[in-house]
Amino acid sequence: MNTKYHIEITRKALESHFSSKALERIIKANVRQDRVAYMLGHDHIHFDGSEFSAGFRYIADQERMLIQYLEQIKFQQAQQAFGRIIHSWQDLYSHSNYVQLWRQTHAHHAPDTIVANNPDIISHPNFASGKNYGMIEFLALIPVLSPLITPRMPSDSHAKMNLDSPASGPDFHFAYWAAYKATQAAYENLIEKLIQIDPSQKITIHFKEK
Repeated sequence: MNTKYHIEITRKALESHFSSKALERIIKANVRQDRVAYMLGHDHIHFDGSEFSAGFRYIADQERMLIQYLEQIKFQQAQQAFGRIIHSWQDLYSHSNYVQLWRQTHAHHAPDTIVANNPDIISHPNFASGKNYGMIEFLALIPVLSPLITPRMPSDSHAKMNLDSPASGPDFHFAYWAAYKATQAAYENLIEKLIQIDPSQKITIHFKEK
């Protein structure tokens, strides 16, 4: 998903829950996942190449790190870990055919009705995400070159499958809403776990405000 929409979705889903400083740290950590160093050889971070199992393990690992940071009173690092978590969730829907599979049984539904993380889709035998074909994928993102490169890319490439912006077509709006709902769910699930760890909610409050 393009940086603009990572930022927009994250702000829209979380701005009522975090202080402005905490939210900016989360957003910065989110968009830093799209640095070139994290694009090549890190398919699991973005759920590329159908690396779903590895992607979900990455999310779980980041959540464990987040909780460890909170136990060590490292609130900024915990916020950064959360930013990395929601980046992956947001990419799940824009880099895969989740939307297309969902729309097969919800043909006349509006984008904001899409259900995020539907287990029937996650386990669907045809569930897949675009393969990253290296530097050619970056060239395909350049507006001047995209019309020349993208039509020649394989059908399973990120360039062909992505729903990273409205230019990808009407399915983008479904991916946008799924990413927004997944971001909300990631927050709600995390807060539930933090309250179980610390019923006084001091950790939760500091995580959201420091």
